[in-house]
Amino acid sequence: MIFNLTTEPWIPVTDLDGNAREVGLAEIFTRSHTFRRIVGETPPMTAALYRLVLALAHRMYGPRDTGDWAGLWEGGVLPPAPVQNYFAQWSQRFDLLDPHRPFLQCAAVSTCGASSAAKLVPHRSTGNNTTLFDHTTASDIVELTAAEASRWLVTVQAFDPGGLKTPYRRDKSSEKAPCNQFGVALVEGATLRETLLLNLVDYDPRDERPHTTTTRADRPDWEADTPQDPNPDQRPPVGWTDLLTWPARRIWLSHHIRDGAPVIDGAVITPGTKVKVDGLAEHEWMGAYWRPEPPRKTEGKRAIRRKSTPVGPLLAVRLMPGRGLWRHARELLLAAPEGSNRQRPLALDRIAERSEAGFLPPDAMYTLRVFGQQLDPKGAIVRGVLEESVAAPVALLRAKEPRIEQILGYAVGLADDIGRGLRVLERDYRAAMRAAPSEDLVRGYWPRLPQPFDQFLRELAEAMSTGRSELPAADTWARAVRRIADTAAQRWAEGSPRPGRTLMAVGECYGRFQGLVAHLVSVYHSEVAACATWEEAA
Repeated sequence: MIFNLTTEPWIPVTDLDGNAREVGLAEIFTRSHTFRRIVGETPPMTAALYRLVLALAHRMYGPRDTGDWAGLWEGGVLPPAPVQNYFAQWSQRFDLLDPHRPFLQCAAVSTCGASSAAKLVPHRSTGNNTTLFDHTTASDIVELTAAEASRWLVTVQAFDPGGLKTPYRRDKSSEKAPCNQFGVALVEGATLRETLLLNLVDYDPRDERPHTTTTRADRPDWEADTPQDPNPDQRPPVGWTDLLTWPARRIWLSHHIRDGAPVIDGAVITPGTKVKVDGLAEHEWMGAYWRPEPPRKTEGKRAIRRKSTPVGPLLAVRLMPGRGLWRHARELLLAAPEGSNRQRPLALDRIAERSEAGFLPPDAMYTLRVFGQQLDPKGAIVRGVLEESVAAPVALLRAKEPRIEQILGYAVGLADDIGRGLRVLERDYRAAMRAAPSEDLVRGYWPRLPQPFDQFLRELAEAMSTGRSELPAADTWARAVRRIADTAAQRWAEGSPRPGRTLMAVGECYGRFQGLVAHLVSVYHSEVAACATWEEAA
């Protein structure tokens, strides 16, 4: 074996002291309690590596049910025997450069002729596949270490954009890899061991768990038979680990040996297998989903919701630059009642159940990280990579009271309404002065809201855990939003030109905005007070 991923160091982690290092697949399990987290070169790489490791964890440990999971959680360390037994059976399939069955590759496409290894790395330019982040050209020689190539190989299978690829025969068109369709959500604990266990769902293919995992047929890519035909195809996933390691591309890496170590000097990337499903929400358990509510309309100064019911399929929650993941707190965190217009990641359902069973404290606090990337309108070029987080208190994950959903909806709605007010402030001023539009005003608002919203979630969860009213937490959020909006508006006003007519226009627009904010906050307090609990007088 030239480079076996079970023992060779290639997965980047940080330890509990913050030191970075690389480890092999066996060590990432047996010493997971000594590591903080996996940290890839980009957010998509981090997500792809976690999905690979989670697929392995399911094949090694299950767990079949809450009892199995509790034994792993309470053990302190992950048992080494399942790791040793699994790799004793499948170690050969983890050889990156095996001539017959290389890891996550298809040796049959080697006849296509390798192009630059830069094809593996989305921020490297190759031919027409340029990006906004790169200054290399197709003529530059790109070589990767085996560890680097392994990481990018895993990332390509999960996040490769669509567009034209090298054809095996004639078909060269490809769809974007599955993880481009949703934000990949991961619950993060205090150690890598905790993170892995928190993201394991009940897994038993014999009992078709999780839902849509076909009896006995589910397996990760490396356990599958070598494709007889490397031409692109399409099929539904046979289970959860199949989807976690989906072969979106047929890939082959070329290499040479330098100083006794393999150097990856080329790559073939051809169209692979397309996921054929009616709805992603029925198969992809690391995503969150929602049906958008009808647009808000304005009556007087107050923005209200239409009474119609959301319709259409569940849409995946995705990361959008400048929009803020926290605005999807309901879809990401709250349990969905039957017939709901949202669905959170399945791991959060299991965390709530395990807490209710007494295995996780009700006041535990975790972080939900979501990873993704932005493609160009055609889905062929990477325009940006994204990672955001939101607080995930277990008390909120367990919440079933409708009032919590209402309070979160009002909190997000307040921020949205004030954000629209800032846009109106800018628009009215520009219209009065016949000036060009600008985004400077809202840029001083949205990026400053995630931290106070996390604090709001923590205070809301603490109120629920202690039986206190949710009103103080809601008030803290309102004051934070108002302060941030007012600061943004003041800086805008102070930065505006000073001639007399301009100063009058600024003052008039700013005054109207202040009045709108006062009205919106008053309505928000009334809405929250109508559904929140009240503390009894002593």
